Amino acid sequence: MPTTIGKISAIRNSGSGHSIYRKHHMKLFAVIITATVPFTVMAASIDIEPIPDLPLNNVPSASATEKAQSANVWKFSLGGGISYAPRYEGAASNRLFFMPLLEANYNNGQIFISPLRGVGYNFSDDRTMQYGVRLAPDRIRYQSDDPRLNGMGDLRFTPQAGLFFNKRFSAWYISSGINTGIHGTNAELGSGFLFPVSPVDRVRFGVNLNWGDTKYNQTYFGVTTGQAAASGNVLTAYSASAGLMDYAVTTNWLHNYDKKWFSNAGLSYKWLGTSAQQSPLTQRSSMASGNFLVGYRF
Repeated sequence: MPTTIGKISAIRNSGSGHSIYRKHHMKLFAVIITATVPFTVMAASIDIEPIPDLPLNNVPSASATEKAQSANVWKFSLGGGISYAPRYEGAASNRLFFMPLLEANYNNGQIFISPLRGVGYNFSDDRTMQYGVRLAPDRIRYQSDDPRLNGMGDLRFTPQAGLFFNKRFSAWYISSGINTGIHGTNAELGSGFLFPVSPVDRVRFGVNLNWGDTKYNQTYFGVTTGQAAASGNVLTAYSASAGLMDYAVTTNWLHNYDKKWFSNAGLSYKWLGTSAQQSPLTQRSSMASGNFLVGYRF
């Protein structure tokens, strides 16, 4: 009998060990994938305005024990959805495309990996404030995205080094960041209200401003003489100047089906700044976009 019990116990312990082993390697695999994707495929110009820290810090209320257990561990959100947005900023038409969701953070957001926010480190221990450094993907644009871009060439993926500061004051929040790379320097400033409308629903209303230096605005809205000639003189040479690149109003609705599954719907309306409006690439000075995604936390 002791021998039989010992065998059963060994089998159970072996199964438990394999389960833990599988979970560990699943999370390791998720970390690798999430870290890699932002710097490859997901560097695309996704024109959405996410809730700050969506979706990792927007989970249903947890007990004190559950909150303590979340420290010093990796948390992930995986999923996908659709986005309907301009083909490029200033384009005459929109397009519908698939939008993957890959988010990860460690120790309640001390380290984060995201296609939208990049890879970064948060120095703050205050859950209502974040400040730190990050390496984020810059906007990309392909000549094939729209006939209007013929002759402009491709703006491929490049990383940007940056700083960020975010702060929540009850329902009100501010978000900010400055980034620099080979395409120039740009800064972001946002503010709005984020509040619950039910135990499982949160809504956000916000405004966002994006500023670019001369090099950055020239990269995305300027046209060189060589590019004008390559377009067959459809485009005229244009030198963009430093200043407000665009500003937008946004709204998001986050719904938690349970502590694992959630969905997010977002709408934004954007206006281009003066220098961007005057670019020969610009066919619309204001544009709307929307997105919907479903995700799973683990």
